[in-house]
Amino acid sequence: MTLPDHAEIVVVGGGTAGCVVAGRLAEEHPVLVLEAGPDYGPEHRSWPTDLLDATTLPTSHDWGYAEGRHTFERCRVIGGCSAHNGCTQSVGWAGDYDAWAAAGNPGWDADTLRPHFAAATRALRLRNYREDEIQPFQRLFTAAGGRLGLPVRHDLDRLDGGEGIGCAPVNITADAVRVNTAFGYLDPVRESGNLTVVGGITAERVVIANGRAVAVDVRTADGARHRIGADLIVLGAGAYGSPEILLRSGIGPADHLADVGIAVRHDLPGVGANLHDHPAVQLEYAATAELAADLADFARTRMLPDEQAIAKVRSPYAGDAPYDLHVYPWVERDERTRHGWRCVLPVALLRPRSRGSVRLRSADPYTRAAVDHAYLTHPDDLAAIGYGLDWLEQLDMAPYLGTPLLTPHGDRDTWIRSRHRHYWHPAGSCRMGPADDPAAVVEHTGRVHGLTGLHVADASVFPDIPRATPALPTTVVGERIAAFLKEIL
Repeated sequence: MTLPDHAEIVVVGGGTAGCVVAGRLAEEHPVLVLEAGPDYGPEHRSWPTDLLDATTLPTSHDWGYAEGRHTFERCRVIGGCSAHNGCTQSVGWAGDYDAWAAAGNPGWDADTLRPHFAAATRALRLRNYREDEIQPFQRLFTAAGGRLGLPVRHDLDRLDGGEGIGCAPVNITADAVRVNTAFGYLDPVRESGNLTVVGGITAERVVIANGRAVAVDVRTADGARHRIGADLIVLGAGAYGSPEILLRSGIGPADHLADVGIAVRHDLPGVGANLHDHPAVQLEYAATAELAADLADFARTRMLPDEQAIAKVRSPYAGDAPYDLHVYPWVERDERTRHGWRCVLPVALLRPRSRGSVRLRSADPYTRAAVDHAYLTHPDDLAAIGYGLDWLEQLDMAPYLGTPLLTPHGDRDTWIRSRHRHYWHPAGSCRMGPADDPAAVVEHTGRVHGLTGLHVADASVFPDIPRATPALPTTVVGERIAAFLKEIL
């Protein structure tokens, strides 16, 4: 389609939260969504099978971010990472959100967010597994955690939930389709006349004039440049993409912008800082013949998800919180093993203290940024992960765990540092905070400090990542910031 020269509201990035903001604002206002990946239209139109299949994690439509030996799968499609996530949804702990509010972000306390979590739950059609839908490996894991003293309770959808083990609600329909935020928020307004979605658009920069964001410079799929004026611009490009766009716009730390040859339009030191993720380490085993047989028997009559149950475990580093670790095992097919299955038991730290950064390699919008999460650089993070590994090694799952494929050897701290992974949860790179916080990028409404007409709404605004799988909290970010914007539009 022909891009307009002006739009009332432009949402740059139709990711998990971007779709929420666009859908909510399009209930009352014209909205243009610019998405780098394809827009496959409504839910039952022409979506690729792998993005719909909720039983496993798709690897298509990836952005290609990487750091050393790590790859950071981010989904380049309308709906963003909600279109390729593991479908286990959790809300985290109320105290984390209360701490955001106490730090100068009014309207982000847990009680205020409860109705937004409820709205997100409805939009994503979350449901709980019936007992007969829990597959054998996950059932044994839950029982093993119970034997270690964890209460068996399916409370990952409760902000007041505590340490325990059970299954989270899932964004999966009865016919095993993954429900993403494009389905939940864009589809209801696609025919309203207020919503326009354009895929295949690369956002180059936001144009700033006299302290106001006035336009977005973009490139189409064939490389043609176009400028779109706007009354309001909302970035929803994610923890990597939103700081990239701000930095290319000359909004960020002046010294870094000078290094990559970008003129400073607005010196804002926090842009791209505070990047963090849930660091993880995992044990791996070949499946036993008994597990392979039980999985095959289960799959004959029911959907067989890779992952279902999550343990919430408390380490000595949790402070006053009820838990600070997730253990989230899965099974995956592996023809290299004797019985065709691999069992993976990861543990992730939910409140890391280590902080990294997103930094441009150049001003070229087609060059992915350098992302450095600085995993395990704070000593408490390494110690907490070590505690989680101790907990994992006590699990008795002998009937299903066969030959060890990945277990610690040598000095354990060295092994953790060399083998650690991540939980696919980058956050915090445009952190929310009051104007007197020199590291804050946006205020509580998502507005970029020192500018008008420019907001950010995605996981990058988390001051500290909540102790949750963040797809649902990120959806709530979209709900909350859309509500703020409705008050001022």
